Amino acid sequence: MLNARALLYFAQVARLGSFSSAARALRLTQPAVSRQVKKLERDVGVPLLHRKGRHAVPTEAGEILLGRATELQDAANRAFEDARAGATTPSGPFSIGVSNLIGLLLFPELIRRFSQNYPKVSLHISEGYSGFVEEWISQGRVDAGLIWGKPKASDIVLNPILALEMSLIAPPAPLPGCEAGSRPIKECAFEDLVRFPLILPALPHALRLFAERAGEKAKAPINVVLEVEGLMLSKELVRAGLGYTLMSYAGDPYDVRSQNIRIIRIGPQRVHWVLSVGTRKGSRSSVTVTRFISELQRIAKIKLAKGELRGNLVPRDHEPAASQSKS
Repeated sequence: MLNARALLYFAQVARLGSFSSAARALRLTQPAVSRQVKKLERDVGVPLLHRKGRHAVPTEAGEILLGRATELQDAANRAFEDARAGATTPSGPFSIGVSNLIGLLLFPELIRRFSQNYPKVSLHISEGYSGFVEEWISQGRVDAGLIWGKPKASDIVLNPILALEMSLIAPPAPLPGCEAGSRPIKECAFEDLVRFPLILPALPHALRLFAERAGEKAKAPINVVLEVEGLMLSKELVRAGLGYTLMSYAGDPYDVRSQNIRIIRIGPQRVHWVLSVGTRKGSRSSVTVTRFISELQRIAKIKLAKGELRGNLVPRDHEPAASQSKS
């Protein structure tokens, strides 16, 4: 195998025409350069330079090797440039796992902007419940995933992004015994969720665990009348008057405007659910993940300012869990 250093020294001698000039350019002693070139000639098995006094010119074999050496050096330079560019410009495949709700709230605008800004990234998006997204991250099936609250897996590193206000999603008309008679309410305390017939996923779904906290606070069990593993179906069942569910507030959605459902805010102490970008512990830091997080924060900030989301951006040192505030 040819020595890359010896090849570089030979190329410098051949281009500059003397060992002394090559030594100065390489900031080495002339004997050091001469030894490496002689070793290269022994490895190749033929003379590579005609030595005429202080001058040196390539032999026919030397001309061939010089050409190949130049090609190799150019290829190495391009590789270094690509590596440097790759360290600052996202490119290549990037797989993302996203839970159902946040996909509806943020992803259309997020993916549009991300694709425009980073066209060299090939996106693959998988949608599923937060627990599934956790599994995909742990198994290395996705590069990053958006998940709610604290993951059960210990091998996931979280970057908290957004604390979204949670609300009780209600049917068009109050169900008997749940609100102020036949008069709809606009707000209820978190612990009062135990009074409502709830439509929720089964344990250990993150949303169910979140709702169970209300029961713990009220020292009474929550009333789950239907266990449903589907966001859209849950909302349709609420619209049909079969119960209430919990969901992140999403501005003024079509269903609310058309009076298909109602939003009952949890308060006066608001309850937030923290959304984080999770990556597998020990995975190589990626500029693509970093830029994705930045775009996500930018989109979230815009939607919060427009009132399309209720909540706040999360400080970097925040502990990712459900939180309560008076905002």
